[in-house]
Amino acid sequence: MKSLKQLKIMLAALLMVIFLAACGSDSATEDSATEPTTDSEHTEVVAPADEEEEGSEFPITITDAVGQEVTLEAEPERIVSLIPSVTETIFALDAGDAVVGRTDNDTYPEEVTEIESVGEMNFDVERVIALTPDLVLTHSSHAERYGEGLEQLRNAGIPVIVVEEADSIETVYETIEMIGLATGASEEAEVVVTDMQEKFAEVQEKASTIPEEDKALVWVEVAPAPDIYTTGQNTFFHEMLTIINAENAAGEHEGWPKFTEEQAVAYNPDVILITYGFYVDNAIEGIKERAAWQDVPAVVNDRIYDLNADEVVRPGPRLAEGVEQIAKAVYPEVFGE
Repeated sequence: MKSLKQLKIMLAALLMVIFLAACGSDSATEDSATEPTTDSEHTEVVAPADEEEEGSEFPITITDAVGQEVTLEAEPERIVSLIPSVTETIFALDAGDAVVGRTDNDTYPEEVTEIESVGEMNFDVERVIALTPDLVLTHSSHAERYGEGLEQLRNAGIPVIVVEEADSIETVYETIEMIGLATGASEEAEVVVTDMQEKFAEVQEKASTIPEEDKALVWVEVAPAPDIYTTGQNTFFHEMLTIINAENAAGEHEGWPKFTEEQAVAYNPDVILITYGFYVDNAIEGIKERAAWQDVPAVVNDRIYDLNADEVVRPGPRLAEGVEQIAKAVYPEVFGE
């Protein structure tokens, strides 16, 4: 059991490194960030002239997030997804039957575990090729780290489309729409995006009734001590805190900055949200036991909440559920069932 637990912690630590890289935390400095970008800055779509007559989106040429022009002659029937949020999106678009490969990190929906894995984030190129995919999907942060493997796939004649890493909710929408185009599910993508927009608007409207004096100061931890990472401006997590009418304690920082316990405790937050309880045992108790945190309102009032990480840190359709989860934790009197 001990070795299994150690393996779980090591795997979670690796996922955290990849997650932070994807969110712009390459630097160890407190204010590390990346310039926000959107798919609209990178993506061009060229549809056939007779598309309306044929009633088909294919063939289609897409200029992806890394400037590659990718032509898909027909709707993909064998897709390999190298990013969990991309996989979730494909299934949300009712295109999951076409997925023949995924990574070890894919956990949702449950049926993805029955699909053959091509390894971890550093995927096995030969295993991908052996699946004979007609489309491989990933995002730009992954492409930066594992570009050599992706180039091998391109050289093998496999279309690879890189979507933009999502640093904002708007970019999440654009990514969903791009995946919809690539998989022949544009109409489904429009429905998913509209549903998300409506859910966000509903939460925001409800949160607008919260008086200014009751506005909560929230501290978020996406990685535990000693290297505590939180969320700052130009992230979709920061946007979700804004939507629920809460104040982000680290809101003056950019991206996903790193803090020490001593730096973080100075914010004296009303509420603490963590996302690492799935791999750190007794995570909430660990925060309560921090010596310097004993007088922090969130600790005194027992207002530390362990969120479902996948709903709040994976930039996909479930972010709409994530914002509701955050709202219920921060303002249970307003959003509680």
